Amino acid sequence: MASTSDLGELEVELTRLLRRARSAQQRTAAEVHPDLDSAGYVVLVAVRDLAATGGGARGGDISDLLGLHKSTTSRNLTTLEELGLVERILDPADARARQVRLTTAGSAALDRTLAGRRERLRARLEGWEAKDVTDLARLLRLLNETAP
Repeated sequence: MASTSDLGELEVELTRLLRRARSAQQRTAAEVHPDLDSAGYVVLVAVRDLAATGGGARGGDISDLLGLHKSTTSRNLTTLEELGLVERILDPADARARQVRLTTAGSAALDRTLAGRRERLRARLEGWEAKDVTDLARLLRLLNETAP
């Protein structure tokens, strides 16, 4: 293989990482529920994150967070509801509107799956120096903060 610039090498490694992340995300989604796809998994995590302060999450807020069209979010939420992972509740700020939140089963499945994912990451980095893990986290945070 011909030598590449540092930027070229970074691009190659990021591409490899993202390809593996997509595959891992699909496996993680299936761990939550066998019929859950990776797009639904992303929406499920967004529901958890947005509803973390209590109550639920509005569909429009989920769409905004993920950069999805509202119809795409709505389809994903319907699927998540059919799978028993989320439920619709009244929006306390608008009686005509609905919010979504994780069901008890959805929360338990997501917690279990995320714990497993974290354990796999810990095992994968077991031989790394603590400073290298810290540096990687810092550099990824910097990359994420500068992303559009």
